[in-house]
Amino acid sequence: MAIKDPISAYNAENNAEAHLLCNLLEENGIEAHVTRDESVVGLGPLGMLPGIHKPQVWIDRSNAGAATALLAEYERDRSQRRSIVELAQDASSTIGAVCEDCGKTTLFPASKKGTVQDCSHCGAYIDVGDAPEEFSEERSA
Repeated sequence: MAIKDPISAYNAENNAEAHLLCNLLEENGIEAHVTRDESVVGLGPLGMLPGIHKPQVWIDRSNAGAATALLAEYERDRSQRRSIVELAQDASSTIGAVCEDCGKTTLFPASKKGTVQDCSHCGAYIDVGDAPEEFSEERSA
């Protein structure tokens, strides 16, 4: 069936996410269609340029309320999944930083790279991430 009054319900990060959301909406009784972006227009030397590569999920305006609730739930779940992954990555890798004052090494979570922290031995400030490679290590979770 054709959508009579189409609106863009969601700008997905990629074509796979757009199809996933289309299936989610259809499983909940909301007709949805995907506009895939297979062009190279938004392709730059660092990847896809934001705002140009926009696979979209389209629905009928009359289904906007129900779709908004489903898409908001999807966003919350996605945010929680990303937080869990980030925590797992932080917990699984460390960076060693050598204190210029006392010469001892302190290990920090990888998420602290590029920050200034306190030395656990003498309390002096340490630039995390400036340590030689031999002090970086990966631990299996």
